[in-house]
This record gives sequence, C-alpha cells and structure tokens, in this order.
Amino acid sequence: MKFKLTCDEATAICSKNQYGEASVADKVRMVFHVLFCAVCKLYSKQNTIITKCLTSVDKEVVLKNKLNAEEKEEMALKIKEMV
Repeated sequence: MKFKLTCDEATAICSKNQYGEASVADKVRMVFHVLFCAVCKLYSKQNTIITKCLTSVDKEVVLKNKLNAEEKEEMALKIKEMV
C-alpha cells in the first residue's frame, strides 16, 4: 500500500470516513494529504457540513427527496452558520 494519495483517492476515503467505513491506515493517509492539499481540505469540510445538515433533516422528507421552502431555508441557514 502506498502512503501518498491522489486527490481522487483522498476524496473517496473522506466519503468513506463520513460513514465510518474508512480504515485507520486510510484515515492517517488522508490526514497527511489534507495537510498539504487545500482543495481536499475544503472538500472534507464541505462533506462534513452536508452530512451534518442531512442528519438533522426529517428522515421521511429525505426519503421522499423533497424539501419544502421552509426546510430549504432552514438548511441554508445551518450551512451559513457552519461556514
């Protein structure tokens, strides 16, 4: 296993990590990549924000893939607060 990651590999590991599927070795490799790659660092931050927002939305709404205007506004405000 190589230690250096490409940006594609780092984003894949980041996504796995959001769902608890990344190995410890992958997490370490990703942390070192993010230290030197501003683009992947931003991707990781945005991925975390999106995940937090989606977990706070009513599950039935998520399953229907529909948000009403009030829910969209609420999500937009939460994103602005986190950034």
